[in-house]
Amino acid sequence: PHVIKEKLDEYVIGQERAKKVMSVAVYNHYKRAFLEKDGSDGIVIEKSNILMIGPTGSGKTYLVKTLAKLLDVPLAIAEAGYIGDDIESVVSKLLAAAGNDVERAQKGIIFIDEIDKIAKKKQTNTRDVSGESVQQELLKLLEGSTVEVPVGSNQKNAMTPMATVNTDNILFICG
Repeated sequence: PHVIKEKLDEYVIGQERAKKVMSVAVYNHYKRAFLEKDGSDGIVIEKSNILMIGPTGSGKTYLVKTLAKLLDVPLAIAEAGYIGDDIESVVSKLLAAAGNDVERAQKGIIFIDEIDKIAKKKQTNTRDVSGESVQQELLKLLEGSTVEVPVGSNQKNAMTPMATVNTDNILFICG
């Protein structure tokens, strides 16, 4: 974690606590996901994600972009308020950022900004664009699941090739 923090210090001024906490969380995530599958010391690290809280302009997105660049992992950024009804389009963005390499995408980071915009709304007769169904789909992705996503497009149709992406080892960071 200290090496990740030192690298972040080269690019991000301030936000010391955020950089420390993020460095430890990212280190533990990648250790769990790729280094010690069975936990050679008998300790298994559970899947975790990161929630960053701060006002607009405090550097949340910049910190995540810098982190992905330093770790050389693909990054997809989505604004939760505008995700719409197909949450899998976020995974499709990550796959595109990984050059359609599923293995590389499964080691990437998805940053969902404005996560507070997804809230259960009062019952109305309009489409449930950012309501309960989106919440449920998002939770499935965050907890780890296998999803079919279109390759090279964010539109599902009969002519678009599909790829299976496992989200177990994708790091989700919400802002």
